[in-house]
Amino acid sequence: MAERLGRSQGKSPGISEVTLAHIYRAEVQRSTNWRTRLDTTTNWAITTTAAVVSFTFSSATSPHPTLLAGAMLVFTFLVVEARRYRYYDIWARRVRLMESGYLVPLMRREPITVDFYSAMASEFTRPRLRISALDSLVFRMRRTYAPILGLLLASWVVKIDIHPVPAANWGELIARAKIGPIPGVVLWAGWVVSVGVFFWLLWLGTRAPLPATELRPPSRRGMVSLSEPFRRVGPAGQVQLRSQPPRIRPARNEDRLA
Repeated sequence: MAERLGRSQGKSPGISEVTLAHIYRAEVQRSTNWRTRLDTTTNWAITTTAAVVSFTFSSATSPHPTLLAGAMLVFTFLVVEARRYRYYDIWARRVRLMESGYLVPLMRREPITVDFYSAMASEFTRPRLRISALDSLVFRMRRTYAPILGLLLASWVVKIDIHPVPAANWGELIARAKIGPIPGVVLWAGWVVSVGVFFWLLWLGTRAPLPATELRPPSRRGMVSLSEPFRRVGPAGQVQLRSQPPRIRPARNEDRLA
């Protein structure tokens, strides 16, 4: 059967450049589609927040629980987006793996290492999620949802304080938070817990490392001219163009994808 298909019983000829190019295009398309899904969830959260805040502050008689419902909806969107980001990370890692393991050596006129093909084979043989659910949620909270949830939590306090008239004391502020049979103290306790969880997630976000597919901020601050890497200072202090292109530093271990 193998002979009729034109294949030998020996070692596989490996993957061709044309096949790898098609795989690269497919993985880019996959990552783009999942990135679009992330943007869609963020748009839902922004639209919900704008609608809830506008409705609540449009009139003094508008109910304040609308802000709490909006906050719960936005947190639900955050959980959904965190789950989507874990799958987006799979396809984005594959794209980065092909760029750093195949395209970069070609641009530097270096040989393609065997590790690249081994890593690609392992990635396609057994795909797995490389980011935990908590890390993904913390990262999306840090990048996008922190100001959205913070606005809703702060708006609830402002709504209770100013409508229908500014509160005279703490007792009145607590009494206004009442929702049906639920006393205001319980609502304020839930708000304090929510704020505590909010800042805890932000604190985790500052300690958690960025995913391998995300861009790192530049270590050098300030504006740098695009022509600066190609210039040098001459003997008399004049600025001259470099005779050779600047040396590119080799990729660090943390820049390479496992």
